[in-house]
Amino acid sequence: MKGIPGVRSALVRSGRWLSRTLVEPPQPLLALEVRPRALAAVRLTVERGRLALAAAASSELPAGALEVSLTKPNVLDVEAFRACLRGVLERAGALGSGPIALVLPDPAVRVAVLAPAVGRGRTSEVEEAVRFRLHKALPFDVRSARLAWADNGSEHTVVAIAPDEVLRSYEDALEALGFQPGLVVTASLALTHAMAAGGAAGDRLLVNWDEGYVSFVVLRGGWPVLVRTLPGEESSAAVGRHAVSTLQFHRDRLGGQPLAEVVVRAAALPGDVALGVLEQATGVVPRLVEPWALLGSSEAGPAAQAVAGAAVCALRRAA
Repeated sequence: MKGIPGVRSALVRSGRWLSRTLVEPPQPLLALEVRPRALAAVRLTVERGRLALAAAASSELPAGALEVSLTKPNVLDVEAFRACLRGVLERAGALGSGPIALVLPDPAVRVAVLAPAVGRGRTSEVEEAVRFRLHKALPFDVRSARLAWADNGSEHTVVAIAPDEVLRSYEDALEALGFQPGLVVTASLALTHAMAAGGAAGDRLLVNWDEGYVSFVVLRGGWPVLVRTLPGEESSAAVGRHAVSTLQFHRDRLGGQPLAEVVVRAAALPGDVALGVLEQATGVVPRLVEPWALLGSSEAGPAAQAVAGAAVCALRRAA
């Protein structure tokens, strides 16, 4: 993955995700985000040579259909999950089959930042080095997991890794409906792309606050230098506490200066409440992510937050 704005890191079906993620796979006009309790789909179209929004839809998942996990298949009720999936794709006008980008909830994939960077070399050699660096820190067998990585030279390597059985539970559902998941990315890494157009100098913080988890991503020069995902930590008290500890680590271990910007994806609670919690914890006036910015819209309300991961992922080709 070279020259990525934000982070172009992803997960794909093949044994190594490198060919589809780090070398920029063809970008579908359709994206699906799986959230812990909902699905969201965004479909784009090309009008007069420019991308435009064709449709966006979201739908709550039936209780018991999905349990996000890093160690076991996430889809528990296959029929209920597929029915909800079919419904949201039909509402987005995505009938039939074709390529689709898949955005996964952060806790389904382990994302790590390795410093110093793993280094250059043959793909097999770098992969082996990455697996060796991670094998003691993962709750699953790193040898059989799917792996993707990218580095920014000599400082940091960003790694995404997950067991095959976790990814297959999502891929199978899409493939059963005739869709081919090509680009697959975590929600937080997709959302960092929305910050690429922000232009703020200095370190920036993305907070992806969804039902069942919260993630913190610190970006430096558009590149993640810290990624934290905390399953089960969605209450205001917990998020505020973890925001403070994240900034302390950023200052003490990463030599960070005061943040230039804080951007929040508030999918678990009203945006004004989320902004208030993060402002108190960080001392910076945050803003909500604006997933439609590349289409010229500053809409950031609840509907935009619900589909933000799918929207930003689908709009990558507009950047």
